[in-house]
Amino acid sequence: QGGIMKVRGTVQEYNGRLQMRIERLRRPGPEDDVDPAKLMPCAPEKPESMLSEINRTIDRMKTPELQAILRELIGMCGDKLMYFPAAQRLHHAERSGLLHHTLSVLRGAEALLPLYPFLDGDLLRAGCIAHDLSKTAELVSDEAGNVSDYSAEGQLLGHLVHGVAQVQEAARRAGVTGEYVLLLSHMVISHHGQPDHGSPRPPMFPEAEMLHLLDDMDAKMNEMEGV
Repeated sequence: QGGIMKVRGTVQEYNGRLQMRIERLRRPGPEDDVDPAKLMPCAPEKPESMLSEINRTIDRMKTPELQAILRELIGMCGDKLMYFPAAQRLHHAERSGLLHHTLSVLRGAEALLPLYPFLDGDLLRAGCIAHDLSKTAELVSDEAGNVSDYSAEGQLLGHLVHGVAQVQEAARRAGVTGEYVLLLSHMVISHHGQPDHGSPRPPMFPEAEMLHLLDDMDAKMNEMEGV
């Protein structure tokens, strides 16, 4: 399995080349105070801080149905949410990249909502938070954020279709029925915008269209930042 390891050894010369003889190898503990950001590509903010901001956004919502679904969705992700990347390659392919991307899209929505007051702010926020959470089931990642493969769900369903199933399962667990379940499901399945990019349906209402635009913008800006 991947991850950070603490190594103790000595460097020796053998046949004119330096080599390390490993004397001890173990996973670091709390006493080692390891900062993963110094050793591997990581999101620019701590995952605990990013998740806290997302949870505060959920707490401020005035739509209890959406709050209940989102809390279930985040709970279904478990500890994976703290280290999962948003992709195997391309955008936000880093430790905690999924939280980084989710929060960036959410912050983009908060910035634009004052310009378009006709939008349902809570519905857009919910779409921003929920749209990619099923990547924790689509990808196989170690705690360093390295993706080794796609899961069976990822290969056979993909995170859009599986994401709709997760929204509906979260709604069932929360005891939520009605229009918001359908609207949020549509936002998840349409956020790639068109069939060529994986969406079986195009965005069909304003909040879904805005989510698609925000998601596309954040992914492209992150890719360009890394060039």
